Amino acid sequence: MQGKKRAPKEPVRLREKKLANGKLSLYLDFYYEGVREFEFLKLYIVAKPKDKLEKDSNKTVLELAQRIKAKRTEELLTGALNLSSKTQGSVDFVQYWQAYNTQYTKADHRVLSACLNKLKSFLKDRYDTARLPCKDITPNFVLAFKDYLEAKQTGDGPQTYFTRFKKVVKHGMRENLFPHYPLPEKVKFKSGGMNKGVLNLDEIKALAAAYCGNEVIKRAFLFACNTGLRFGDIKALKWQDIGGSELFVVQNKTKEVLRLKLNQNALKLIGERGTPDSLVFPLPSFEGSVKTVKNWVARAGIDKRITWHSARHSFATNILVLGYDIKTLSQLLGHTSIQHTQKYLSIADERKAQAVNALPDLNF
Repeated sequence: MQGKKRAPKEPVRLREKKLANGKLSLYLDFYYEGVREFEFLKLYIVAKPKDKLEKDSNKTVLELAQRIKAKRTEELLTGALNLSSKTQGSVDFVQYWQAYNTQYTKADHRVLSACLNKLKSFLKDRYDTARLPCKDITPNFVLAFKDYLEAKQTGDGPQTYFTRFKKVVKHGMRENLFPHYPLPEKVKFKSGGMNKGVLNLDEIKALAAAYCGNEVIKRAFLFACNTGLRFGDIKALKWQDIGGSELFVVQNKTKEVLRLKLNQNALKLIGERGTPDSLVFPLPSFEGSVKTVKNWVARAGIDKRITWHSARHSFATNILVLGYDIKTLSQLLGHTSIQHTQKYLSIADERKAQAVNALPDLNF
């Protein structure tokens, strides 16, 4: 029995890019005879129309976009658009990345978007342009962008952004966007370590005693300091994921199942048990939560740059400072490889040295 024949792919597709204001930007994605290009139509629809006026407006805009798509398809197939004559490498990598983001659904989508903004800033500062043809991405360009990230970011930020940049470049390589191999063979980062703000045990106690302004955020952040869970995992945590004093959760980032024994602090922080399908911590947006934490940290008199992820870093560092081994920590954090955990060793060793040096001088 023969399988069903697949319908030929459309050479021109109408796609949507989600904007921060709740609207969707419409654009065309061309792919014909191995060549890819994008056209942003400067047409917008409301993602979630609230009334008849917005629904009618969406309908009108979509009809216009479909007419443009039909015209471009005709031009492409008749040779009037002549997309196939474009040289390899002419695709604007910035537009390609924007289109890539619209289809990207993994947990690190915020980091991916932030990295694109870093690239835009680099292009503006260094070349005074907003466009980046793929043919211009060379190993030297990539190294220059890496140096720019290191000049603008601290800690593991440059390496985090650079990893996402390479991810999109490699995706473009699979679609034959580059006329040459764009990535350098070896890239070394100056910082190498993890220097984000980390809270010691006394500072966590100070936070617990300080006024926060949002009790749910306060309990959730302190819960992260006691479990090492990421923001996305805590925001999605439901009562059905907690059985007695144990937590079972599929991590957003790795999709690995994490089983964690909750300490007394964590059990107090989750509060009174709710229905199985209800959220343990009904948190607001990530941006709103981070802003509240920033203000809360300042009220507690802590002069450090603390992000939400600092709670995870603090948990990891304090576990090592207390004398537990890196293999145990790796399991507690749900890391897929112990290499991901090793970045905490240097800061933990520094903390231990500070503790030893804090011992009083002896006169004898």
